[in-house]
Amino acid sequence: MLTITDQAVSAIEGILTARQLPEEAGVRISTKIDALNGSTPGLGVRMELVEEPRAGDEVVEGTPVFLEPEAAMLLDDKLLDIEPAGERLQFAVKEQDY
Repeated sequence: MLTITDQAVSAIEGILTARQLPEEAGVRISTKIDALNGSTPGLGVRMELVEEPRAGDEVVEGTPVFLEPEAAMLLDDKLLDIEPAGERLQFAVKEQDY
């Protein structure tokens, strides 16, 4: 299953608190098809704030993160972290270091 760093969990919880969403709310990660600059479409992920998980979503234990079944398979061995992007932070999906 997707591993989520403490920093990423804290960032997600901060976003949810700032938006004053219900306690059951979280970030839902789902798959999407990307085609950049006319290239062959590839599979990517999308993150969105939701008030609760959808039927069939996997909930990452101890976090407000919900995974669409296809996204759960795609991210099974990955790490969700945050990294600097200029003066801001952004979420990043990385390979896990075993």
